[in-house]
Parts: sequence; structure tokens; C-alpha cells
Amino acid sequence: MHWPPHLLWDAAESAAIILAASIFLRVVGRIFKRMETGRGARNSQRKTTITRLLTSVVRYLTDFFVLVMILGRFQIQTTSLIAGAGILGLAISFGAQGLVQDVVTGIFLLYEDQFGVGDQVTFPALALSGTVQEVGIRITRLTGLSGETVIVPNRLILEVKNHSRGQVSVSVTIPQAAGEDPARVRSALTQAVCAAQAQVPGAALVGISAFLSGTVEWTVTAPSTLSTQAAAGRIIRECVAQAFYENHLDFSGMGKGTSGHGTSALPDQ
Repeated sequence: MHWPPHLLWDAAESAAIILAASIFLRVVGRIFKRMETGRGARNSQRKTTITRLLTSVVRYLTDFFVLVMILGRFQIQTTSLIAGAGILGLAISFGAQGLVQDVVTGIFLLYEDQFGVGDQVTFPALALSGTVQEVGIRITRLTGLSGETVIVPNRLILEVKNHSRGQVSVSVTIPQAAGEDPARVRSALTQAVCAAQAQVPGAALVGISAFLSGTVEWTVTAPSTLSTQAAAGRIIRECVAQAFYENHLDFSGMGKGTSGHGTSALPDQ
């Protein structure tokens, strides 16, 4: 079977176009890969999201132009194909406005870096909280507080509370009877804070934070994240309870053998 010379030449040119496109995509992929590296985790996270999106866009555009060029080599009219693609895009823009809004909003979310993968966020308008699992051009995927996966169209994200940006803290209030020796209480709380710091770095005794009827309130604070806030508070309370037990101190109104105003009746030792 003999192939026409021009057909063989067209096939060779098509193969060369495909090879050139492959090399181009590989080079662009390496360039984008280098762009992903950054000094900080926050910067690296954002670069990864954007460069992967750009890689996908470049790949689709390259495949489209390769197809058009190959069809042109075989004398197939591509004007109608390009026009059809334009008409199809126009139809999509009018018939799927929600999709267009998702994409536009997704671009702004990525550009403004409002949140990234791993951030703990709340969407107040949707009453949703969770950890960001994926930031896409059309949707955002969250892992909810109960472990469920929540997929949110980007156009519905009107307000974002990012709990992973900035400092979150936990504050524990310890009530003490007004008649208790402040020096003993401070000593016990200092002991509790020192014990808590092994598991909650940065825990610190603030001191007396309020005077109430028959009660003096002391406060211990510690830096934390949204996911560790509850655990940090629990550890601090356990350390305070242990220190009070060892120093024979009771909480206001809760002590065994206390008087009506909450003064501890346990002897000092």
C-alpha cells in the first residue's frame, strides 16, 4: 500500500508538532515546579496552588492549539472549530452564570490568598467551620468539625474567618475565696503553669483578673490554635487541680468543709 507523499509529509509535521508541544509542556512544568519553592510554608502553599492551576490552563490551551494545527496540516478547515469554541464559550457564560461566578470568585480567592490548604476557617454566611482540604478554581473543599467532607461552591463564600492567621489563645479562670492567702494561691498557680508548659508551651499566669462577691478570680492564658484550644484548656485545668490538691487549696465555693463564703477549712501544711 502506497501513501501519497503529501500525506506522509503531513503526518511527519504532525508528529513534530506533538513532539514540540510535549517538550514545551515539560519545560513549562519544570519552570512552574521551581516557582513552587518558597522560604515560608505560607508562601509555598500559595505558590503551589497557583502554579498547579496555571499548569492545568497551559496544558489545555496547548492541547487545543496542537489539535487545530494538526487538522490544518490535513487541510481540514479549523475556522469553524475556533468559531464554534467561541460560540460554545458564549453559551456557557450565559447559560451557566453560576459556574462563571464560581470561577471568578475562585480566581480572587487564590489571588488574594484569603485561605489555603490546611487553614481552619469559618464561613459565617453558611454557618460552616472546618479545615480547608482543597482550594479549587470552582469549589472549596472542607473537612468539617465532625470529620465530614463539605464541598462549597466559591460563589457562596461571602465572608471568611481564618483562624489559622494570627494568634489564637486559651484563657482559664480559676475562682478562689477572697479570704485565701494570695501568696499561696500564686505559688500553687505558678507550680501548675510550670507543669502545663511541658504540654502547652507559652502558658503563663496573668494574675488576678477580677474581684467578685467573696471570690477572687485568677487567670492563666496560653497561645493555641483552634484545633488545640480545647485540649490546652483541659491540660491547664488538670495541672491547676493537681497543684491545688498538693497545696491543700480549694476552689471558691467548692471546697470540702468550706464555710458559706467559700473559705477553705483545710489546715496548712
